[in-house]
Amino acid sequence: MNKIIKIMLSILGGMEVVVSIMTPILLVLVWLAIFGIKGDWSTYVFLIIGWGASVFRAIKIGGWINK
Repeated sequence: MNKIIKIMLSILGGMEVVVSIMTPILLVLVWLAIFGIKGDWSTYVFLIIGWGASVFRAIKIGGWINK
C-alpha cells in the first residue's frame, strides 16, 4: 500500500510540474485567441514573453537558481 501511494504522489507531482511550466504559454495563447490578435508583431512578442516565463519556471523548479 505504501508503494502505491508513493507512485500516485510521484505521478501527481510530475503532472503538477508540467502544468506549472506550461501555464504561461497557455495563458498567452488563450489571451491571443480571445482578443483575436493574429499575424501582428505583438503576437510574437507575447509568445516570447510566455515562453520566457515558462523557461524561468523550469529553471526555478530544476533548482538552478539558488535561494
